[in-house]
Amino acid sequence: MSQPSTSTRSTRRQIITVLLLLAAVAGGIVRWWAPDPSLARTLGTLMMVLWLPIIGNIIGWLMRRAQTPKHLPQGFASGAPFEPHALIELTLLEADTPSLSRPIRVGFFDAALVVDSEGFSARLAVPSDREPVPEVPCELEVQFLRPELARRRLTPGTGFVLLAGRTALGKGVVVSVVD
Repeated sequence: MSQPSTSTRSTRRQIITVLLLLAAVAGGIVRWWAPDPSLARTLGTLMMVLWLPIIGNIIGWLMRRAQTPKHLPQGFASGAPFEPHALIELTLLEADTPSLSRPIRVGFFDAALVVDSEGFSARLAVPSDREPVPEVPCELEVQFLRPELARRRLTPGTGFVLLAGRTALGKGVVVSVVD
């Protein structure tokens, strides 16, 4: 049996929360209109009490939301000048399908350089005369989104895997680092 996705689970929780909140409101209305010693008043109270466990979920959601950083850098700003931080030698992997045989085109290409279990957001500058071809090594300049972190790990001679999204496009090695 497969597990539901996180978004499906979140949507279900939201629906359940809203339904239990509506039950609590309905219970409050029944309790207000029912005479004091009656079964309807007792059921209204029960409907209101059923909503109490959801309060923990709401408090947890508010705490997570308060702890989440508000302004995370999403990537390179459009139109930002290219500042090379390193020179890499990249060899693209052979593609299974012809449409993926030339994944990196002329211009800037956003990707991640992964070393072991650490990934570094980067932007490659691909000149018009050096567009990478599968299984042929090529040298490219790279700019890191967070150069202070990347330079510590990506020293000359360090091997890496180039990812675009979740797809491994190639393997490479850092040739030199620009200070």
